[in-house]
Amino acid sequence: MQTNKPLSASALISAKKKAVFRFLGLQIAIVLLISLGIFYIVGGLYGYSFLLGALSSLLPSLYMAWRVFAHKGVRSAKDVVKSFYRGEAGKLVLTAVVLSLVFILVKPIAAEYFFAGFGVAILSHWLSPILLKQ
Repeated sequence: MQTNKPLSASALISAKKKAVFRFLGLQIAIVLLISLGIFYIVGGLYGYSFLLGALSSLLPSLYMAWRVFAHKGVRSAKDVVKSFYRGEAGKLVLTAVVLSLVFILVKPIAAEYFFAGFGVAILSHWLSPILLKQ
């Protein structure tokens, strides 16, 4: 009979960090595939509008993950909470800035496909408990 030894705190953090960044990479790959499909089926305007919408959600998520997992090793609970708050605040501001910049700088844009991409990227977070469990 084999007993499973619990992971150390730093090993557990490292495993979670890898899982989160793997999940974000999977989200980006899925978004790129959907965007390419839209590009070839419906047209270029709609494909890049979808992609920009999805990236407007995924780039701030990458920032949040980087902010939370930027430190190596084990930290106090207070520092962990601070990094989550800073990451979430930065994610909110970055989302607003990216959305604004896209609508100011990118012309033409298909708003319905843009928001569809944004929505798909947000809804794909619901898959994270399933995918991060493994």
